[in-house]
Amino acid sequence: MSMQNRRKIIAGFILKSFLKWTALVLAGLVMLLSITPYLIPLQEGGWDRYALTYSNSEFVKAGNVEIHYREWGHEYAHENGAGKNVLLVHGLGGSTFSWRYTAPALAAEGYRVIAVDLPGFGASERKTGFEHSAENRASYLWEMLEKLYPGESWHLAGHSMGGAAVAAMALQEPHKTDAIILAAGAISPFEPSLINVLLKYPPLTRWARVLAGTFIPQESRIETLLESAYGREPSPEEVYGYLRPLRVEGTDGTFADLLRSTPTPLADRLDQVEKPALCLWGENDEWVSLEEGRKLDGLLPDSELVVIPGEGHCPMETAPEKFNQKLLAFLNRR
Repeated sequence: MSMQNRRKIIAGFILKSFLKWTALVLAGLVMLLSITPYLIPLQEGGWDRYALTYSNSEFVKAGNVEIHYREWGHEYAHENGAGKNVLLVHGLGGSTFSWRYTAPALAAEGYRVIAVDLPGFGASERKTGFEHSAENRASYLWEMLEKLYPGESWHLAGHSMGGAAVAAMALQEPHKTDAIILAAGAISPFEPSLINVLLKYPPLTRWARVLAGTFIPQESRIETLLESAYGREPSPEEVYGYLRPLRVEGTDGTFADLLRSTPTPLADRLDQVEKPALCLWGENDEWVSLEEGRKLDGLLPDSELVVIPGEGHCPMETAPEKFNQKLLAFLNRR
């Protein structure tokens, strides 16, 4: 056997050995990464969601989920609720707390107002495996409203992530929709994500729960996030208002399921929303830019864009008087 052939045989043996050991190491790492998250305890012993209720809190079952909502102005009698019902839907990590200044102001002007905690947030029930798509949320919200006030129509207002939910609601039930309000509405183009697919693998879902429960419900992290969203330093009361619901047991699962959920294609269907729309934006929004607001305003057939100077992502909290004035001006014209 020639020296050249011997070298080829040796090289082939080395390559096969390398590939074999590489495969074994990778298999070991995959096994380790698959087992490890089950050895780490999940978020436990946090707030009981029923401890988050207010004097006007109520619960209603929609599908298989108990939904928490708060109502203002219920004493007003409106014929079929025409033009005087408003639903308020919070954004990611929010709750009815996000609308603490808006809901009473609308009720004072004669509107019946319902602020809701989306499934998995606030004081609403956490269900493992819940589909957090805008389409599915919209179905649950309509079921809730029909149980409370059958046949009535609604002005649908959503902040940030909640904007996608109310846009989906308007597309599902146009005859029950009086108008939609997108307050820094986060409605992205439909782009299926690799994360949605990967998190179908249970160990990765478990990792998502472990990481969410470890890093999200931290006071310093919430303070940092709110400072970015508000465009100013949040008060201890504001931090506490957002932190408490994020410490409810099972919230880690909500964030894992959120990443697993399939996005709802909405941007390409906004031209089908024939009802009046208000895009209400903070000028300095760093989370959902004003440019996104301009795009949505252009996609909606009957829309107006109103900008609140100097404000960030949460103008209903940081500039409530200006926000409520703009919102009421729109609602009162309907």
